[in-house]
Amino acid sequence: MRVTQNTTANLVLNSLQTIRRRTEELEQQAATGVKINAPGDDPVTAQQILHMKSLMAAGDQYSRNISNGISWLSMTEAAMDEMGNVLTRAKELTVQMANATSDAKARESGMNEIVQLRNQLIQLGNTQLNGRYVFGGFKNDTPPFDSTGAFNGTDDSITIEIDRGAFVPINYSGGELLRGGTPPGSTGTDIIGVFDNLITALGANDQTAVQAELPNLEDALSQVLSTRTDLGARMNRLEGQKNVIEEMKFSLTKVLSDKQDVDFMQVISDLTKQQTAFEAAIAASGKISQISLLDYLS
Repeated sequence: MRVTQNTTANLVLNSLQTIRRRTEELEQQAATGVKINAPGDDPVTAQQILHMKSLMAAGDQYSRNISNGISWLSMTEAAMDEMGNVLTRAKELTVQMANATSDAKARESGMNEIVQLRNQLIQLGNTQLNGRYVFGGFKNDTPPFDSTGAFNGTDDSITIEIDRGAFVPINYSGGELLRGGTPPGSTGTDIIGVFDNLITALGANDQTAVQAELPNLEDALSQVLSTRTDLGARMNRLEGQKNVIEEMKFSLTKVLSDKQDVDFMQVISDLTKQQTAFEAAIAASGKISQISLLDYLS
């Protein structure tokens, strides 16, 4: 095989271009801090990085959903806690008024307090979070209860996605909780109806009718307590899933860093070597280009 000056020049030029390309890659890695700057750098690793980033983005969305759900359930729980206090006070008052020693004046005073407790119960049923009524179902932009205690919301469940295909309801129907279903009392205790009956019985100074509402108040307390128990279970699930997502994101961040982030010390070292090799190649090519046929004839 004949090696001409053109062949030698081409070999030198290819070598210089190879060194230069590698130097540019290292300079880009040093500037960006990542190994893969374009899919063509490493198609398989680039695909893995994109997949992990999509998983992390989904995890961020699920975390936001969970945070919103926890806020909603926390507000609901606070309202139910106060409902329990209202019912406890109503029960204490009813026990007193059911006593034969209570007279008409005492029962009238008790009635006035029951009226206020009833109004407080309706107000709690209209609890809001960021302008949304937590017990209103899908119709949560207007108060679910009017002044008469009638429920005007819906019984629909509002759900959030906490993982792919996994949904958790975060609301409770005010109609189910305080009216016992639609119509009132059809699926549970009509708590507001119990207060209405107490107000009527106390206003009429009817001891027997007052006593008759005591079991209903017990059922009302149990109804609120059982709902709070279910709420606690949902809250625990959200908190647990939040921890799972945070751990998943932490693991993905570590793997992503291993695949994507550069070792700056190694990059700087390689870059220095490439620059030295490039300068040496430039110097060598200069000497080779000065050689001619006359050098071999001398």
